[in-house]
Parts: sequence; structure tokens; C-alpha cells
Amino acid sequence: MFLRPQGGANRILGSSGTLLLPAILLHPSLDSMESVFTLENISKTFHRGREMVAALDGICLAVPAGSFFGIVGTSGAGKSTLLRLLNLLESPSRGVVRFHGHDIHQLRGAERRSYLSQVATIFQHFNLFHGKTVLENIAFPLAVRGVSRTERRRKAQELIELVGLQGKEGAYPSQLSGGQKQRVGIARAVVADAQVLLCDEATSALDSETTTLILDLLLRLKAQLGLTIILITHSWDVVRHAADSVTLIQHGRVVEAGGVRELLHDADSYLGRQLLPAPDLSHGPAQGWVRYDLLLSDVRVQSTVFSDAARRLDVTSAVVSGGVERLGGVDAARFKVDFDIRGKAPSVLEALSSILREKSIVLGKAA
Repeated sequence: MFLRPQGGANRILGSSGTLLLPAILLHPSLDSMESVFTLENISKTFHRGREMVAALDGICLAVPAGSFFGIVGTSGAGKSTLLRLLNLLESPSRGVVRFHGHDIHQLRGAERRSYLSQVATIFQHFNLFHGKTVLENIAFPLAVRGVSRTERRRKAQELIELVGLQGKEGAYPSQLSGGQKQRVGIARAVVADAQVLLCDEATSALDSETTTLILDLLLRLKAQLGLTIILITHSWDVVRHAADSVTLIQHGRVVEAGGVRELLHDADSYLGRQLLPAPDLSHGPAQGWVRYDLLLSDVRVQSTVFSDAARRLDVTSAVVSGGVERLGGVDAARFKVDFDIRGKAPSVLEALSSILREKSIVLGKAA
């Protein structure tokens, strides 16, 4: 259970006028490794007729504070059930979900409301009030909390400017595009000083261009407001664009999880390969050439790896496939590169492998 604030000196009020959690819980250590959520052996089962269906099975996860945490998986993998546990729409059949170390499913009354004021959700289909204007939709959570009309209009106007909806204050949802509706949803979610945003397939109803704009907005809000963002999606493109930590869920179980940078540096990581895919080629290298599958975790400092290796060993190199992706805030790349070693001594191939392993991540080599 959360510690109850004792006396006025220990009570913290947000700009919305609501009682927030104690300072030690609201503002954890700046240590980037601290977890905002920990899930301990979480299982969730549902009754389907006479059957028991396991939506989640033994989930163990830690969500770093301040991270953009992507949870990816196909339809039916258990992603939405996991998110519903975090916003208290479901309770686990087994296991504990902790927020800064405290079991969220034991919260009652004011503590439960305080938690939900800090952990907000944005939805795939926006869930706006069609009879309310943009400003009224955004201000609604503050109205529920009894915040004065003047204060909630002021705060809503601040959020309208922050999400780029100036001039749309009096518009109704039917007059907005999909991207504008999602901006309203995002503003409404953070208007009551939320610390965590849960994004339930928040971009899947949008076209690719609008998806990019919404993800960029979320990244900007994360930086400006110090948010932790947890986003569930079936799209690898969404994860590549925004996430700095990724978890893959299949059949209700965690297959792999980790920070994007760490996953890229692990040559055996399935997630790392999915984050930076390389097309399969229908043909191998030419006679006397050797092909390497290489990953550059930071193109900025590794851009000359191929040419440097070729020049040092007096061999010719040719990039046959690959590309660059923005991952975890850094440009990373995966390339398949052929090197001409015809007429070269075996020691040249050994030296080439050694140089490439020193300067990049070698995922595979086909002679």
C-alpha cells in the first residue's frame, strides 16, 4: 500500500489541485535504471465457456523510469490485457504489479484515484466526447476533480498549444482529422499531471505520415514533461521510430526484452534483428568473394568501417543490401557487404574478420 501523507507539510498538490502521491514516489531517484513498474510472475486467465484461457502466463518485466517502452506482438499475444492490468481495468490471476515498489491492485479509495491521475491512457479510437469541444474534452479530467473553471481552461489552453492545436479550441471531434483527435486524446491524458502514458495501439488507426507526427509529439512530450511512455503495438515500424526499450510478447509470454542499444549489440538477439532487418538475397557472393552480415549500432562513428577494412587489407568491398534506421535516438544500420579475397592468403580473411568484429557487430558470414 502507498504511504499516506501525514500533515500539510507532506501533502503535495499538482496544478490540477488534486492530492498527488508522496514525493518519494512521485519523483524517484534520477538513476535511469530505476523501474517505474515491475511485473512479478503475472498471469491472467479468462473463462471461455467451460475453458480457462491464459491471456498472460508468468510475465516478469521491469519498465525503466523515463523510458519509451514498446511492447510488440501479434493480435492475441496478450498486449492489451497487460495494459489493462496497468490501468486497473483488470486484476492479475496471479502475481504482483508494482508502481515504484507498491502493489497497485491493493490500492483503494483516494490512493487508487491518486494512482490513476498519474497513469493515464490514450486509446486507438480516441474515446472523445462528441458533444464537447476540443477545449472541453481536454479540460474534462480537471472538471471531474473539481478544479475551478478558470484554472482548467488555463491548463487546457496550455496543452492545446503544447500539442499543436491552436485555433481548434472550439471545434468538435467530428470536425477534426484522425491525427488531431489523437492530439486531443494525448492532451487530455496529461492535463492532470500524469507521470506515465499508456498507449493502447495509439497510432494503428492513423496513416503512416500521421503516425510519424504523433510519435514525434509523444517523444517531445516525454522530453519536456519527463514522462514514461508504455506503448503496445503490432508494428515494428512504430517500435523502431520511438522506443528505447522493447519487449516481445507471444502467446502471453515474454520472448525477449531489453534496451534497444543492448539488443542491437547482442548478435544472438531476435529482437535486435527485427529492429534492423536485412532482406534475404536470392544469390550468394560471387566466386572468391565473402559476404558479411554487419550491424553498425551508431552510424555516426562507424560509417567508414567497410572502406577502412578494405583499404587496410587491399581488398575490394561492395554493399549488396541494407539500410539505416533511427533507433533509440541514434542512427543504426545493417548491411550485407561482399569482400573480394581472390588470390589472397588465408591470413587476409582472418584479419578481415578480426577488424570487422572489432569495429562492428558481425551477425553472420557466408564464404
